[in-house]
Amino acid sequence: PPAPSPAPSPAPSIPAWRVEKIRPQGVPKSEEWYPTGPTGKFSNVGLTTWSSSRLQWRVSTVSPRPPAPPPVNYDEVVRGLSQVVRTYELPGRMRLEDVVEVFNDIWECEQGF
Repeated sequence: PPAPSPAPSPAPSIPAWRVEKIRPQGVPKSEEWYPTGPTGKFSNVGLTTWSSSRLQWRVSTVSPRPPAPPPVNYDEVVRGLSQVVRTYELPGRMRLEDVVEVFNDIWECEQGF
């Protein structure tokens, strides 16, 4: 008996930058560039395609940012972070920029600014 033929390999996916992905109708025809004929007005199909693709790309697909965490006691955080201990658990959630600001304040106090 003949050997079974190997299973067909899946079709390679088309990279996102290819015209087939950007422009479903494929590569523009010369009639699209010059819709009123070869001596007529030029139509920039590339710009039109780019503009519509950009509009689709600019649509937000992520959820909105979570609300800012409630404020924490500044003095408590400064005391905790100023200790010479390896770890300190913050009293609550804090934005990174707020933690950096606290560390800057601590550093300035230690340096005598």
